[in-house]
Amino acid sequence: DSQAKETLGKANAYTDSQAKETLGKANNYTNNKFNQLSDLSNQRFKQLGDKIARAEKRLNAGVAGVTAIASIPYVAGNVFSYGIGLGNYQNGNAVAAGIQYKTSPNTNVRLNVSWDSSNNTALGVGLAGGW
Repeated sequence: DSQAKETLGKANAYTDSQAKETLGKANNYTNNKFNQLSDLSNQRFKQLGDKIARAEKRLNAGVAGVTAIASIPYVAGNVFSYGIGLGNYQNGNAVAAGIQYKTSPNTNVRLNVSWDSSNNTALGVGLAGGW
């Protein structure tokens, strides 16, 4: 009977040590997978943040471009007129140029172009009439 108790005690000790080792391995595996997922998630959020920053920069430059076009002054009484405008919006800058041609006493045609700090070009054409 004492030998059976001793054998049972050894078996229990062995089982306990194996359970502890298995739990440790499972925890290590889970921690590694969680850390990998966390790293991947952080990397994706950084990529998304970088993408948003690039889009914001292009957007600000585009707003600067249309601001530059809107700032072009023209001489109203002449048949042909030209102008240059500058624009800035937050971290975006642009320069624009435009021409206006009076096709008749009651109509004007206008062509504008802007170049911004994100290397984009915006082009606009307009027609005005009045009586």
